[in-house]
Amino acid sequence: MPAPLRIGFALNFRTSSRDIDAVARVYEEVLDTIAYADRLGIDSVWVGQHHFDNTDGPFASPLPFLVAAAARTSHITLGTGITTVPFEDPVRLAEDAAVVDALTHGRVHLGLGTGGANLDGFAAFGLRPEQRHALFGDKVAKLHAALEGRPLSGGADGPRLYPPGTRVRGQLWQAATSLAGATAAGAAGDGLQQGAFFDPADTGQAPKVRAYLEAWQGARPDEVPRVAVFRFVYPGRDKETVLREVEPVLGPRLAALAERAALSGNPALRGLSVREYLDLVPFHGSPDDIAERVATDPAIAAGATDFVANFSYRDEFDVANAQARVHTLATEIGPAIGWRPAVALR
Repeated sequence: MPAPLRIGFALNFRTSSRDIDAVARVYEEVLDTIAYADRLGIDSVWVGQHHFDNTDGPFASPLPFLVAAAARTSHITLGTGITTVPFEDPVRLAEDAAVVDALTHGRVHLGLGTGGANLDGFAAFGLRPEQRHALFGDKVAKLHAALEGRPLSGGADGPRLYPPGTRVRGQLWQAATSLAGATAAGAAGDGLQQGAFFDPADTGQAPKVRAYLEAWQGARPDEVPRVAVFRFVYPGRDKETVLREVEPVLGPRLAALAERAALSGNPALRGLSVREYLDLVPFHGSPDDIAERVATDPAIAAGATDFVANFSYRDEFDVANAQARVHTLATEIGPAIGWRPAVALR
């Protein structure tokens, strides 16, 4: 019998303000929400990286933020979901992650992605979007080498990463967008992240989970794989109540979401009504409705170890709403799927 899923959550940092003090207040409110989740015993929080003000909920620097989160929490895993690897220098990323690992006492998990949600940001880094997969493969290999303590230059006596990155190396994840990518992640010993809507759970994500697990078993049969499935989660009294709540916000944004998904290979969202979108993509409704979707989701059934609820859909970050959703996740949805907190509630 498989172990119960660990549960985590992801939040947006969205604010339309360009006032630095207003932005700082959002950061503080998100930190308060993470601290609240830590007290409830939730296993993980995942912070996305989105560059520049032409992206949805821009947040450029997750690692410094996670250090601040570590100071307010005691057990919760602090992850990036994801770090945009093509924009990074892999040696500098390894150094930053190793320092953050030391400061967080081993709680940082680094999720790695190609930047498919930030395609129009590539030019600002002097890159082209079509380079992203090649850049990702090359830089992940260099990141692995640095974190494993291999010499960075000059032969066997060359400089090595300090502080050591071996613990970070064991806590990497890849957001694979292809079967080949999932296979590579499994062979490398990285966790696998599958996103909320970039490809269908049945025909897109479940085959990648299976390919990942096959590669993992072939490379390290005595170790436990890590598969995190991210899903938009909109809890409420029932599905009709949730529809009325989210329609004014999702309705104007749905076409843009559909085009973003299409760019990543999933054109099925084009032309959907909000009701049709809710039935197809997010988990919504009562905690029992959501638990049923978790139990029947093909990618989760294929071998997930972590279920990550993404609560992002509002135009502006709302701390009261966010904390209410985190509370529902820990006290209603989690128990309905067999989850129990790994630490005593505080």
